[in-house]
Amino acid sequence: MKALFQILIIATCIGIVVYYTNVEPSKTELLEGPTAITKPVLETASVQNDIGGLPRPDTGISIFIGDKEKEILDNYGKPLRVDPSEFGYEWWVYEKNAALLMVGVMNGEVVQIYTNDMNVNTAPYLIGESIDDIYRHTILEQEVTVEIGDNLYIVAMSEQDMKNRLLVKYEDLYIQLYIDRDHNELYAIRFIDGATLVLHKTYEMQFVGELVEASTPSSYAQVAINAAVGRQLTELTNAFRVKQKLPKLDESTLLAELAREHSEQMVLASMESQTIESDFDLSARLQERTISYEHLGENVAANYKDSIEVLHGWINSKEHRALLLSEDYTQIGSGTYVNYHTQFYMH
Repeated sequence: MKALFQILIIATCIGIVVYYTNVEPSKTELLEGPTAITKPVLETASVQNDIGGLPRPDTGISIFIGDKEKEILDNYGKPLRVDPSEFGYEWWVYEKNAALLMVGVMNGEVVQIYTNDMNVNTAPYLIGESIDDIYRHTILEQEVTVEIGDNLYIVAMSEQDMKNRLLVKYEDLYIQLYIDRDHNELYAIRFIDGATLVLHKTYEMQFVGELVEASTPSSYAQVAINAAVGRQLTELTNAFRVKQKLPKLDESTLLAELAREHSEQMVLASMESQTIESDFDLSARLQERTISYEHLGENVAANYKDSIEVLHGWINSKEHRALLLSEDYTQIGSGTYVNYHTQFYMH
């Protein structure tokens, strides 16, 4: 009888292990970033370049755009870390109570600032204000102009951009307003100079003159950039969860590495010259490492310019948002390979 009892216990344990290691991940479709068409203007006579923009704010973090990095150090101290980017600037990352302040610094000068922190002065806007209020006190043009030397760029918002990714011109300053469509309110804000806006090419754009292009990073630099974007994705996700009154997820080094591998596989699969034999099997990868779990999840995206744009895309996609805010998971790992992004969740 005792032996039979022991056999039953062992069989039960095996059954539990088999059950938990055969859970299929909750997967979403690949979310493609908005197509940003860039083309020269053929008839220059039709270009209007006399739009100066609204008066630049004289308070708030936007005043640092164009300043030397010393101003950031004097006001915020040393960053949590400094991340590389594919556009040549560095991201200085600050975190407080899960909210983020990210400062783009190129050649010692501040070229952009992003934040999702309601406690930071983001004049003339307030994080959390409704999109209706934004429309009431902002003059919005579907096209804005950027002048860099003899070059002129016309940046145009699509209908979708006008709903969730507004672009406003304030003299030599540009403001991107990231709207949470689920709540119809301002979730985060990015202040950016004209040269960096053109460099990003996140909107449809026409130009007269020469097109500004970022230098292609070396293979060694790209590895560091991939790792940086992955870290940022995890931090941005946790910041979003905390704002929705959900606990942060624990960062898993293993999940992050598997997410990077998955992103690399997606890149290879997108190349006509490459043949991928089978789909990336997260469950099998975890079983190989004898990792047990109850729930798995997977969010993927491609062709977004940076981690901020990826997270914002997921926020405004119903199925991707559901995984970001799921209470089924306790661990997270994000991995990027060039312009493909994966985020794995596990409990």
